[in-house]
Amino acid sequence: MNKRPLILMVIIILVVAGCAWKLDASEKSTAERPTQLATPVSKITIYAPASTSSIPVILAVKKIEGANLTLFTNHAQANALFLRGDVDLLITGISVGVDMRSKEAPVQLVNSYVSGLSYLLTYDRKVNQWVDLKGQAIYLPFQGSPLEEVTAHLVKAEGLEWPGDFQPVYSPFESSIELLKQGKASAVALPEPYVSLLENQPHIFISISYFDAWQKIHPEDHGYPQVGTLVKADWAQSHPDEITQFNEALVEAVKLVESDPAGALDAVRGYYSLPEDVLSRSLKRTQYSFVSGEALKDVVTRYYAQVEKPLHEDSFFYYTSGQ
Repeated sequence: MNKRPLILMVIIILVVAGCAWKLDASEKSTAERPTQLATPVSKITIYAPASTSSIPVILAVKKIEGANLTLFTNHAQANALFLRGDVDLLITGISVGVDMRSKEAPVQLVNSYVSGLSYLLTYDRKVNQWVDLKGQAIYLPFQGSPLEEVTAHLVKAEGLEWPGDFQPVYSPFESSIELLKQGKASAVALPEPYVSLLENQPHIFISISYFDAWQKIHPEDHGYPQVGTLVKADWAQSHPDEITQFNEALVEAVKLVESDPAGALDAVRGYYSLPEDVLSRSLKRTQYSFVSGEALKDVVTRYYAQVEKPLHEDSFFYYTSGQ
């Protein structure tokens, strides 16, 4: 009996923890006691993905009295809870919010704070440009995914055609990883922490950083907006203080991650089952850039224009007075 698929499944489950963790900032934490606020906000429920991109969110929640954080692995379930009003702040891919809005869900984007976490991994050889893979298959999570949007943009910048000069293959990350390890897939686009987990595996190379490739084409940008915070419009209207408090805490958390990554990891290590070296490398490979207000609107609308999917709805973006 071939045990490799079973072993891989166990590893992936351990990576994402297989379940949701909860962190209540009103309770004592072994890593850090929450700062007592002069004007405590009302209790708010926050959901964030159980990935290393949520490290600043964990740090931020520790600073907000009354904030309750759940790290989730089931995106569809988290989306459903958010849309029915059980979740106040949903941290997720910005494309998720754009899709919800296109279906007339009353959601707004509060911020964006992750601007780079994806890489192209290749088998048996390292490549430095897309033309080296011309005519080959490139594995992506699903058709029309943000990874495909950016891949198409980067490919076209080299004068190539997408999908004409390549063979896009749509496959869940877990399946693509197994095919890559077996040498049955030659190029797979993956986000962190999968990239750091696969680093140093036999015959596998981290070839192209999507962040670096984007910077070469758009040096005026700091990567491109990938992960942000969604709210329901009615909740946002009645809770401006909570949103301001969260944004301020997240700004400080991002600064801590950038200035003292070791200290940030010490504060969140208990919430991840990743090996310490993998967690550290994953954090280093994730780029953070916090934007909100008018700057958020500018960054996000520019990105969607660049990938040829322009947005035309200002009400998608949340503003407070003075922004």
